[in-house]
Amino acid sequence: MNLRPIRIDDEPEINLISLIDVLLVLVLFLVLTTTFAREAQLDVELPQAAMQPRTIEQTPLEVVVDAKGRWYVAQREVLGGDSAALSRALEQIAGAARGQTLTIRADGRAPHQAVVTVLEVAGRLGFSNVAILTVEAAKR
Repeated sequence: MNLRPIRIDDEPEINLISLIDVLLVLVLFLVLTTTFAREAQLDVELPQAAMQPRTIEQTPLEVVVDAKGRWYVAQREVLGGDSAALSRALEQIAGAARGQTLTIRADGRAPHQAVVTVLEVAGRLGFSNVAILTVEAAKR
């Protein structure tokens, strides 16, 4: 039998090298991801196009979108406020003449969704000529 007390020569220690490696990887990951986030904040100036007015042979069907997102087809408000009501109003006014030009006159402060809904309904109904009316930008 061994009656001598057991001596522990090795003291417990924490290996810091692996901890430093993990922290270095985390720092690199954070630095790289914040660099990618800056790309979304770029200030992009869109190109301008010179437009020439074209002649329209017939009176186009006009949909007006006001600043509150309400639709007016042929100067009458579309009641209901949903895409089905807009679809019924366009079908009633246009009839079977889906080849005519559908113009969208939207207020600059109109909700984007209201204009997209008009485009979606026009596409579903088969309008192939859709125009969005704009004003000429002020000269710089």
